[in-house]
Amino acid sequence: MLYFRLINSSFKRNMRSYGPYLMATIMLVAINYIFLAIEANSSLKKLNTGATTSAMLDLGFQFILLVTLAFLIYVNRFLWQQRSREMGLYSMLGMTSRNLQLLTIIEKCYLMIVSLVTGLIFGIIFEKLAFLGLAYLLNIGHISQPWLVPSAIVKTTTLTICFFALITIIDLIKLHRLTPSQLWHPGSTNPKKHGVLYSLAGILGFALLIWAYYITLTIKPKISSISHFLFAVILLVIGTYLLFIIGSIIFLKLLQKNKKFYYKPRHFIAISGMIQRMEQNGASLATICLLCSSILVILFTSITLYVGISSTVKSYAPKDVVITNTKGLTKSQKATINSTAQQHHAKINHYLAYKMSTPQYGYWHNNRFISQGSLQKMNNKTSGSIILLTAKEYNRITNQHIHLTDKQALTYTNSKGRHGKIIVNGHQYQAKKLNHFAQHFNPDHSIYTPTFIIVNQLPKPLPLTTVTTFNYQLRGNQKQRIKFENDLQSKLAINNLAFTGKATITSLINGLYGGLVFVGILVSLALAITTTIVIYFKQISEGYADRTRFKTMQQVGLSEKETVKSIHSQVLMVFLLPVVGAIINLCFAIPAIRQIMIQLNFYDLPLMITVGIIVAVSLLVLYLILYGLTTRTYRQIVDEPIAEN
Repeated sequence: MLYFRLINSSFKRNMRSYGPYLMATIMLVAINYIFLAIEANSSLKKLNTGATTSAMLDLGFQFILLVTLAFLIYVNRFLWQQRSREMGLYSMLGMTSRNLQLLTIIEKCYLMIVSLVTGLIFGIIFEKLAFLGLAYLLNIGHISQPWLVPSAIVKTTTLTICFFALITIIDLIKLHRLTPSQLWHPGSTNPKKHGVLYSLAGILGFALLIWAYYITLTIKPKISSISHFLFAVILLVIGTYLLFIIGSIIFLKLLQKNKKFYYKPRHFIAISGMIQRMEQNGASLATICLLCSSILVILFTSITLYVGISSTVKSYAPKDVVITNTKGLTKSQKATINSTAQQHHAKINHYLAYKMSTPQYGYWHNNRFISQGSLQKMNNKTSGSIILLTAKEYNRITNQHIHLTDKQALTYTNSKGRHGKIIVNGHQYQAKKLNHFAQHFNPDHSIYTPTFIIVNQLPKPLPLTTVTTFNYQLRGNQKQRIKFENDLQSKLAINNLAFTGKATITSLINGLYGGLVFVGILVSLALAITTTIVIYFKQISEGYADRTRFKTMQQVGLSEKETVKSIHSQVLMVFLLPVVGAIINLCFAIPAIRQIMIQLNFYDLPLMITVGIIVAVSLLVLYLILYGLTTRTYRQIVDEPIAEN
């Protein structure tokens, strides 16, 4: 009974810390349950995009698990710093090590039960809403989902127990290693001495950051671009931590050595205060910066892809149906199309057929295209494909009247095009860019952007492909259009690479990107919760440290107004560093993300920039609002009288 009274008393005194901590753990438990409940839905798995959506949900859930574990371990360190002083007092009053260990276990069980029960209740309530949101994003209408998912409840309970067991073990180890005196004075540490290795680590952090940015700026749309981007992310994480923890202090130390600059009241107070803050909070600030960067990149990527679905679909299917084969459609196939259209009450119009060369895959070296052959022969060097079209065919399908000599060419591509002197298949051309080509599409649905090249005559040994496109009118919803396209493909006996239906591919991409947006929103929500609590506890630790600074600065002769202005300007500067770093990270990440998106047939750069600006500004506004809210708690702590030891 004594243990429960002590724990309840501690919770009441430290509600400023335990309240936000419990709110965050409750929300993370709820998000874990939502992921597991939706992932267990059987009707979702039966959809055409069910396997892809399930894979994304599983990947998102694994990421959430890591976020939850990192959050509990990270924030538990702040709670320990406040709780250890009480533990030291209990130890001095006669409690044994075993008593303290039992008290810790009961406390963690108490927190776990509150977090688990309340989190499951919120998860069950909001899971329905989340499921409806997923159905809307996937554009699949209503699909059934039970109110309770027993398997998700069991898994969430098991994982939560494991997480709290881990942080309990960490606290028990700390209790075993520390003496009552160390528990009573947890913050008493010797001043740090910075040697040559420390300076080298700071320079290394800056170099790693520059290296990461260089990779993101020079990534090409190849099959290896994702692995290069992931390597850049690893460099960015290491570089950010080294730069915030060490690089910032080295920079401030250099300013400190400049006597003309440093020995001025304003600079002296600001720099000395900033050095102390960065030494204490460098790791926290780096963590906040990386969390904000993750939120920006995830939201930017998922929202951009989802908003740009129509342009992506157009790159696969410029008309409602696109059929490619070597000899063109036979009379019997055309009759099959007409009869199938009559069965589905569809009207075919805008028939168009033209010949082009079969796509050649390879890469550009200077102005020469190095052909590697078919799609099956691609490797890490492959970065695109070319398709040749005669000027005669181009004029016929576009109603243009261009005239080209044997050494002239026109080029069109959705990404960075080629112009000037180019060499293709051993022929040299003087190429000029086309501003528009309505028939541009990706015939093999590959990850490589095709470049259409219009020439006077095609090289004779080049294999040809016939493209047949048409639109159709059909009364009904999207499902009926998909049914017609699937029935048509089945009766024509054409594989997926040679047949593209706009309604079908829209549904597939909608399912893929809709699931990505859903996962991105939930993951960003979890990261936002984690970021908020990390910022909150950083403000609390700043507040307790600044109470002493206020008193010291006033004792050396500064007025209260000067003291408040100096410390608050330092707090704001330190607070803004992570979000400024996150926005810089996003700016350097956008070129790499764009190259990866090109492989998904997304080319709309203005849309990317617009979404990037909106996401960055939104985060900055929310970050400043969070600063205003947490500053209230900071001021309350600073204004409290300092207890004499």
